[in-house]
Amino acid sequence: MADQLTVATPADLKMRYPAFDAVDDARVQYWLTDADRYVNDSWGADADPGRIDYAAHQLVVTKAPGIADGEDIGIPAGVTRFRSASMDVAISESVANRSLSGGWDATIYGQAFAVLLRRHNGGPRLVGYVEPRFDVFGGYPCW
Repeated sequence: MADQLTVATPADLKMRYPAFDAVDDARVQYWLTDADRYVNDSWGADADPGRIDYAAHQLVVTKAPGIADGEDIGIPAGVTRFRSASMDVAISESVANRSLSGGWDATIYGQAFAVLLRRHNGGPRLVGYVEPRFDVFGGYPCW
């Protein structure tokens, strides 16, 4: 967009989400620019966070090299049971399906983006065309 007032940078994304520190800046910039298909400056203060969340989601979904594995994050989301001796792990079916289905629910960044997207693009949509009727006496449209 030519008249952007705010411009998220790779440094902004990496400050907000340190797991992307080792990702190439050119790749991050690509996804930040791609975010303009959904985000514009009418989003106000949500514009840059929206661009950043969109880019982070796309980086994870496309498996960009350099994303931190997160060794210290604890138990992964969706694990409902874990045994150590013969390694018996159970994953929540809903979490597994959400990750496999793609879409915004596939990552925490996409979920955050979806909230902003609904905030700025939600509401009723009109579909179709309604032809006005004309008043027989004055010729004026009569809805």
